[in-house]
Amino acid sequence: MRYNRKLMADNRGVTPVIGVMLMIVVTVILAAAVSSYAATMGSQDAAPRATFSAEASWTDGHITLNHLGGDILSKGNTKIEIASGTPLITGYINMSNVTFSPKSNYLRPGDVATIEFIPAHPIWSIDPIATFKGDDIAQSVTVGTPFRLTIIDIASGQTVYSTQLPMNP
Repeated sequence: MRYNRKLMADNRGVTPVIGVMLMIVVTVILAAAVSSYAATMGSQDAAPRATFSAEASWTDGHITLNHLGGDILSKGNTKIEIASGTPLITGYINMSNVTFSPKSNYLRPGDVATIEFIPAHPIWSIDPIATFKGDDIAQSVTVGTPFRLTIIDIASGQTVYSTQLPMNP
């Protein structure tokens, strides 16, 4: 009986064993958490990349976008946003008011996109305005006032190109 008491009273080896077991449990839990998080992350489609030059002319009644380089854009997979004013007002151009040339379905380097708007000279204003109207837009930009034009890829929801440009006379 004396031998049993001595065996039970000696607990010098218990603490290191418990410490190692706790480290293993914590490692397994962390590995499961990281694995679970990584499994929920899906791959996001990358937006096409393209470079443009843009010019807005009130006299001509349109905005001209010259595709300088980058990926080909499909007209059916593209939205164009106009943002102007204080507070900022945004809207999407009707794609029926946008012409891709020379091919009507896509825009590749060297091609040109033309965005039509209504040039007006309202009685209540000294400055002429460009009016964008449609299902997703109803706003005007005064000549000489800068506005933001953004091309958005519909599939990814990401911006392809964005610029601040003035409405030239």
